[in-house]
Amino acid sequence: MSGGQMKRIMIEVKKLRDIPQTFILEKAPDEDSSKVTNTRTASSSADSTSNIIIGRILPKSAPYSQGSYQVEIKIPADFPFKPPEVKFLTQIYHPNVDKEGKICVDLLNTAEAWKPTTPIVDIVNAVIKIIDDPKIDHALNAEIAQQYQNNRAQFIKTATEFVNKYALPRT
Repeated sequence: MSGGQMKRIMIEVKKLRDIPQTFILEKAPDEDSSKVTNTRTASSSADSTSNIIIGRILPKSAPYSQGSYQVEIKIPADFPFKPPEVKFLTQIYHPNVDKEGKICVDLLNTAEAWKPTTPIVDIVNAVIKIIDDPKIDHALNAEIAQQYQNNRAQFIKTATEFVNKYALPRT
């Protein structure tokens, strides 16, 4: 990465540190990764062609508001011209998140939506928004989406079980 790209990333990291009510920064590209507890696998952080930001999102809606969820933001070498890749490291029961933690967020997945000026804070806010307000038409897990639409009580019960089993503390 060029010096200009690294400067941009550091500016973005500072902005992330300034939103503790929605995001807890755990690892920035300039920090030691040994202090991070990854709830999936550490192998995804060993990519020398990109920088990694790890933090926890703090959704507001039930049942997700009872915990925090670790996400990995992988910054590509050609950032900001290409969007970061975001995935959940904490297991979460949600129609817009697949079993590998990939999430469907328009801001990242459509060429028209991503702009080189888009702040990483906007990405974090978009992830939180889709967790709080699932988009069934962009579901990555059809079974969970169907349950969300047709049997909301069972969906909430199962999502709550996942929160209790996998979610991290909010502090």
